[in-house]
Amino acid sequence: MNASLQRLFAEYQRTLQAQRFRAGDLDLGRLDYHLPLLERLDAVEDSSVALYDLYQRKYVFLTSSFKFLLGYDREEALGQGPEYFYRRMPEDDLETVLDTVSRTLRFLYLQSPEERRDYKLGFDFRIRRADGRLIRLLQQVVVLELDARGNIWQVLIVNDLLPGGSQEEPSRRSLRHLRNGKSYLFLPGEAEERGGISTAAVDGRTGAEAAPAGAGLTKREIEVLGLVAVGLASREIADRLFISQATVNNHRQRILSKTGARNSSEAVRYATRLGIL
Repeated sequence: MNASLQRLFAEYQRTLQAQRFRAGDLDLGRLDYHLPLLERLDAVEDSSVALYDLYQRKYVFLTSSFKFLLGYDREEALGQGPEYFYRRMPEDDLETVLDTVSRTLRFLYLQSPEERRDYKLGFDFRIRRADGRLIRLLQQVVVLELDARGNIWQVLIVNDLLPGGSQEEPSRRSLRHLRNGKSYLFLPGEAEERGGISTAAVDGRTGAEAAPAGAGLTKREIEVLGLVAVGLASREIADRLFISQATVNNHRQRILSKTGARNSSEAVRYATRLGIL
C-alpha cells in the first residue's frame, strides 16, 4: 500500500469512528424489521444488497450470492467488512472509494439529523473477480437508520454491474439530494487526482481556483480546513503539513475572516455546502 493510500485509509478509519454511539440509543428491532425486505430484494432484483452498521462497523446483512463477483465468500466478507472488497480493487479505484466515503460521511455529519437521510451517494469503481477479470460496479448508498441522537447508524448499499465501457475511464461520483434533486460535494465534471485526495476541477482549474465565487480560500487554507473538518487540532495539522502551529493558526484566522464564520465548525459547514471540501 503506497503512502497516499495509507493516508486515505487512516482518514477513512477516523471518519468512521467520529460518531459517539451509546447502546441505549439503538433500536435493535429495526434490523429485524428490515431483514425480510432486504432478503426479498436480494432474491428478485439483479442488484446485490448490503446493510452496513456504523456502530458495529460491520455488515449486518450481505447478499447471499454476490451476482457479479465470482469467488465471493460471504462469511469472510461478513467477518472482514468492506476491507474484504477493498483488497480486490486496483489502488487507483480504492483511493477514489476511500476518499468518496470519507468526504460523504463528513458532509453528512455536518447536516442536521433530519436531513441526513435525504441524500443518495452514487459512484463507480473497478473490482477484480476471483478469475482475475476486472469488472466495473455502480454503488448507490443511502442512510437507512439513525440512532436516538441522530447519529448515522445503518446505511443501505446497492451494487449494480456496469456492462461495457472502457476499463480505463475514471470513476464518477455524485451526492444528490433526494428532495430537491441538487448535487452536492462532488462538482459536475470533477477530475480525479490519482495518488491523493481529489480536488474539484472546474474549467480545467484546481484547488483554490476551483472554489466557488466568494470563497477566496487558497489551496493551503482549503487543506487546513479539510484537516479541521476531520477533527485534527492545530498541533496535529502542523505535524501533518510540516509547518509551525503558529502558521496553522494564522491560516485558521484567515479562513474565518474570508468565510465570515464565527468558528471553525461554521467555516467547515460553509465550505462543505459550497463544495470546496
